[in-house]
Amino acid sequence: MQITGGYLKGRKLLSPPKNSKIRPLRTRIRKALFDILGSQIKGTNVLDLFSGTGALGIEALSREANFCVFVDYSPLSLNLIKKNLENLNLIKKTKIFKLKLPEGFSKLTKNYSNFFDIVFITPPYATGLSLETLRYLPICLLKENVIIMVEEKTNIKLPEKIKNFELLKKRIYGETTLYFYYRQ
Repeated sequence: MQITGGYLKGRKLLSPPKNSKIRPLRTRIRKALFDILGSQIKGTNVLDLFSGTGALGIEALSREANFCVFVDYSPLSLNLIKKNLENLNLIKKTKIFKLKLPEGFSKLTKNYSNFFDIVFITPPYATGLSLETLRYLPICLLKENVIIMVEEKTNIKLPEKIKNFELLKKRIYGETTLYFYYRQ
């Protein structure tokens, strides 16, 4: 697994063992995601939920995001994120939280009011966590023009409107669908 763009393009990321439950977004889809976001990444603060290896947040930092907060609950994921950030000398631009979502949002709201421009929500497929996370994502964490990307299995349909978020577009890549929401 490697970074697909920005100043770290081509640098390798540590991957989870084959038998782990961590499922990184495939490189082709990750590249397509960042092609869609384009120059909107530059200068942003990113929230990477269910971070896995940290690939999405790291990709954003490589493309000149200012800061990224990584959130996961798995010890294996947290270890992979930390090692990937250390290997790429990105620790100073990041913070890692071990939180179970959506319950753990209260810890983030203490430090990050009106902070995030981009949110990645990439939970395990078909667990209901994508919809639950969207439903409970605290508005107070988000800037007015936030973009929220949710990854889900294609046969799981997410609503066009939920809470204060409206679907802007969706892209289907085989068994994976990316949903892009904006704040109303």
